[in-house]
Amino acid sequence: MAGHEVPEHREPVGTPPPRPFTLHPVASAVPAAGGSASGPGDGDRTCADPCAHCGELAGAALDADVVRAVLSNTTALVCILDAEGRLELFNRACEQLTGFAAADVLGHGVWETLVVADERAVARSDIEVMAAGPAGAVAEGTWRDRWGGTHLIAWHNTPLPDRDGRPHRMVCVGVDITEQRRAELRLHEMARTDVLTGALNRRAMFDELRTALEPGSDGCGLLYCDLDGFKRVNDELGHASGDRLLTEVAHRVRAVLRPGDLLARPGGDEFVVLRPGAGAEALPELRELAGLVRRAVGEPYALPGGRGRVGVSVGVHLAAPGEGPDEALGAADRRMYGIKRDGRTERVRAGR
Repeated sequence: MAGHEVPEHREPVGTPPPRPFTLHPVASAVPAAGGSASGPGDGDRTCADPCAHCGELAGAALDADVVRAVLSNTTALVCILDAEGRLELFNRACEQLTGFAAADVLGHGVWETLVVADERAVARSDIEVMAAGPAGAVAEGTWRDRWGGTHLIAWHNTPLPDRDGRPHRMVCVGVDITEQRRAELRLHEMARTDVLTGALNRRAMFDELRTALEPGSDGCGLLYCDLDGFKRVNDELGHASGDRLLTEVAHRVRAVLRPGDLLARPGGDEFVVLRPGAGAEALPELRELAGLVRRAVGEPYALPGGRGRVGVSVGVHLAAPGEGPDEALGAADRRMYGIKRDGRTERVRAGR
């Protein structure tokens, strides 16, 4: 915020030993006992003496020591912002999470010191809107810590009116949901991913293809790939060798794809390559990609049971916008099986 320089950061707070909670003094324009707003000096009501104020936050006249103990020992992140979004209170949980002492940040806009750079403008705007609102709001935001890490925090923000009913502070209570969100993303990816190869599973393949073929899109190129000779390798060298070969096939195919291409394993020894956005002119490049896949997959494999080798038949289809996923996959699949049926030496067949 203009007029405030961010102080140099202190040494990391880490996990401080038990100590009495200190409420740090910051002057605020809250009406003093005489009923008029006061500046720094006599009559100030600041966060150095906020216990009656904190009682008001909870809707009850709490004992000052109880308020200090709650703020000091809760694992929730608790901040109080003034009407300009400057920090007036920064509890111990906030210190422990971020590594910043309260003295590093008090009196400064929260977006200056804690919010990550690409969220600062939005955070400042949101704080101004929420501070003027009549009711609390729930929001997520990313804070940085002094060690270079970031934390996704779910906040419940409650504006506080002054004695005339005008919002003049905001209480923010937050929970670090970084690990929760990571776990959710991992579960989401697991639900979409073939465990053995890391490729998209059948369900995710259909989802991606459905999206790529929505009306108004450019269409999607498909390569339907079926391994030739996999059963022999699996039977002669063992299932461990068969699993290793499938994993290596996925790795080799990914190596010849370009950014934006997707690899799926719908099941067994079949793989599908999707190229979203492939327009009517893309058939030659899809044929070229199919050749690259065929050559990469055809190289020998060093497997637990010995050396193995497989080929691959590739059916290419250029699906138009509005075409159904089943229809598109069926067309690529028929071209692939046409190659196997004919026993062609050229293992690629393409068409639209």
